[in-house]
Amino acid sequence: MKNFFLYLLCGLFLNCSISNSIEINKLSGYWEIDFITEKNEKFVPKGNPLIYDHYYLEYPKGVLNKVEFRLDGILSSSEDVTPFKIEKIDKKYYIKFKSRWYEWSKKISYLDSKKLILEHNKKSYNYKRPTLLNPINE
Repeated sequence: MKNFFLYLLCGLFLNCSISNSIEINKLSGYWEIDFITEKNEKFVPKGNPLIYDHYYLEYPKGVLNKVEFRLDGILSSSEDVTPFKIEKIDKKYYIKFKSRWYEWSKKISYLDSKKLILEHNKKSYNYKRPTLLNPINE
């Protein structure tokens, strides 16, 4: 009986921690690639990041564009924006992108105010909030 309660408690703890790992309302804002993993290998971008991903979300729809913070402090944004839609399937969140040329999706493995992990094509993209920026993340 004691083991049953221990298993029940562990199950509840794991279930709560898994469901709290995606805070979808935290997607909006600027994200910098931290590293990419594929087949247990870690790839880290070299040098200072110049381009960031900027997500704007009004659940369940949003847009993604690339932004650059130039050395003179001016924010420069790409002309292209990629619309997306958030879909929740079997307790998992996906970002479904659609451009003029292509449609694809990325699974959100983790999301909070400081960390974002997206999975696509057997790769894991690990993002963090930029630290050298002054703009407020939405």
